[in-house]
Amino acid sequence: MRFCADDQRGLCVGDSVASAPASITVVRPGALGDTLLTLPALALLRHWAPDAQITLIARDDCRSLLFRAGCADAGWSWDLPDWSALFADPPATPSPLAKAALAEADLTIVWLADPTGAIARSLSVLGARRSLVAAPLPPVEQRTHVALWLAQTLLPLGLPAVSLAELVTLAHTHIERVTVAAVEEPAIIALHPGAGSPRKRWPTPRFAELAQRARVAGYTPLLLCGPADEAAVAATQAALRGRGGPVAQANNFPLVALARLLSRCAGFVGNDSGVSHLAGLVGVPTVALFGPTDPARWSPLGPRVQALRAPDAQLTSLSVDEVWQALGRALAAHQAGG
Repeated sequence: MRFCADDQRGLCVGDSVASAPASITVVRPGALGDTLLTLPALALLRHWAPDAQITLIARDDCRSLLFRAGCADAGWSWDLPDWSALFADPPATPSPLAKAALAEADLTIVWLADPTGAIARSLSVLGARRSLVAAPLPPVEQRTHVALWLAQTLLPLGLPAVSLAELVTLAHTHIERVTVAAVEEPAIIALHPGAGSPRKRWPTPRFAELAQRARVAGYTPLLLCGPADEAAVAATQAALRGRGGPVAQANNFPLVALARLLSRCAGFVGNDSGVSHLAGLVGVPTVALFGPTDPARWSPLGPRVQALRAPDAQLTSLSVDEVWQALGRALAAHQAGG
């Protein structure tokens, strides 16, 4: 049976999969948050094909986490030039690696927009046995969560329809494999003032005030700093000089180590960023702050996530009182067994 999904969802090339394949290659480039939102769909693939060899082509820092979570077995960096074979139109001669990774698997899934069909044609020329090319994001007007959309793109392959709540449970079950040995440190409140875009960052003086409130309440605030967060974290520490002094800081933890650190915290507050997605997944009570982006599409997934959006989509409109109260609710719900 041949089928094509609609133009919004993508194009599937080849026969539908009647039974679970023995090998699957998944191509999912994107930022940290984009990749972490793919974890539920990868977990769904794993449960559909528990014995399959799943090869993941994605950003470097995510692959180790996804391996340890049991969502993939092997992988390659998206930064390698070999994957340019996907975009050549007319198709070009692929490298041996591209041929092996993209064509020799029983099923190749590419989560990339392909409005002209060039990727689907390239896979056909490569000799892909079965391939699914699907848009990685739903249409904006649908307000469908990205993780749910990715799972829905797999329906033509015979995977079951699942709810977002079921995906949350499935993803958390997998990420627990990374953090199962963690010992909770209930005094730590982790704060992440960074984000990929300045428009997505709550003002750093407010993060500083939030850190001081946590300190006064008996918690240990901890600022998380990744490679792109130095300026935001430095500004937060500078603002703290007038509010009790700088606080502890964790710099450039690899994702597996960061997941384990977060799982030991009492709570987390951060912007719409990959770190907030990781906090949600590991199950720490998480308050994620949204302004211009829509939490209906982008909220972190997890059993204890509160997405707090500024009513006018401007993060400057969110007060420290509002965020502190949201954090208090998250902590109280967790302590009550929620």
